[in-house]
Amino acid sequence: MRKWSLLFLLFLLLPARSSAEISPASQGRFLDAVALYGKGEMEASVKVLDSLYRAGTREDAVCYYLGLGEAALGNTATARQMLEEAVSRDSLNTWYLGALASIYEAEERWISLALTCERLIHLDPAHFAEPFFYTRTGNAFSQARESARAILYLDKALAIVPDLPMALYNRAGLSLIEEDYEGFFDFAGRLMQTSELDGDWKHKYLSSMISAIPESTRTAWKEPLLTLCAQACQAHPEHIGLHVFRQSVAYVVKDYASVIAEAEAILSLSGDDADTRESMTQLIGDAYMEMGDRKACFAAYEKVLKQNPDNIATLNNYAYALSLAGKNLGKALKMSEKAITAEPENVTYLDTYGWVLHRMGRHAQAKEVFKKAMLFGGRQEKVILAHYAAVLRALGEADLAVYYESLSAQ
Repeated sequence: MRKWSLLFLLFLLLPARSSAEISPASQGRFLDAVALYGKGEMEASVKVLDSLYRAGTREDAVCYYLGLGEAALGNTATARQMLEEAVSRDSLNTWYLGALASIYEAEERWISLALTCERLIHLDPAHFAEPFFYTRTGNAFSQARESARAILYLDKALAIVPDLPMALYNRAGLSLIEEDYEGFFDFAGRLMQTSELDGDWKHKYLSSMISAIPESTRTAWKEPLLTLCAQACQAHPEHIGLHVFRQSVAYVVKDYASVIAEAEAILSLSGDDADTRESMTQLIGDAYMEMGDRKACFAAYEKVLKQNPDNIATLNNYAYALSLAGKNLGKALKMSEKAITAEPENVTYLDTYGWVLHRMGRHAQAKEVFKKAMLFGGRQEKVILAHYAAVLRALGEADLAVYYESLSAQ
């Protein structure tokens, strides 16, 4: 009773038509091998099947199960050979094709995988013409650099399930490669709104994808870019990393109102963390300086220095803001001196110190400071070159001033 039940189950495991094609003399050993495979005894199963194959029993079912066994043992090259032979003997068998597709995927044979998946869709649409398999097919074509065919299948998947994460991920990537930025922001935006992906994943995704966009393009697509980051923040409002990332993007594209808004969001999430409060308040001051709101800028910097009088970056930025306003230059000089004492080779701090001296009318001293800045890399900074040129003009050194002005204009 038990023996016949087992044999019946083994026949159910076999693809259609395969057991009948094996000769009666070999069928018993073949069924034994399949039983071993079913129990997970792969080495024993492969040994029996290999002996059958070498003895000339090369029916498609033998090749199929031998391929499955070799795959389970990690022998993908042999598995592929066996499964390809099974498919060559029965090209309409979706079991064989499905197993072969898995091998192609493991070996990253993308075009072979894509074409095999396409065959499965045509052979058995009831099982394979569905969103997840369309996505698998599209991804394979994408990896094979067949963008048009990849888009065809990914769009089919999204027509059925508009928020399917993997399809959106691949579709957004293809849009970016094709420089279809409108499409990229659409698909990536839908991806950011899905609840199936966590905030950490979205943070890494945004960092990777946006870094691939040229800086000039980021500026041109400023609003969609910030909206994309906002969609991630809205989906995960308590994820500080996403707010920090959106803030950094906003700073690059010079949307200083968004820099301030994100700083305030980060402050509300960080509680009593002193370091975060200090850094975010400084950024608020920097943003207000860029916006030309000196009163708000000075107020933010005062808050930072009240918390930490030795915040060198804020001392420098505050001094520079005062020099631009032409106010409290004595205070600006003291702050700038403190900054360059802490970092005497920092060209940004040297620039501020020299500019404060210039604004105070101390041009000769300013010149010496800018000469030092030139030695530490100031020639690479257009603003520093322009400042030095202004100092030289104030000293009546017109020819040298013209030279540095030309450098700053390059």
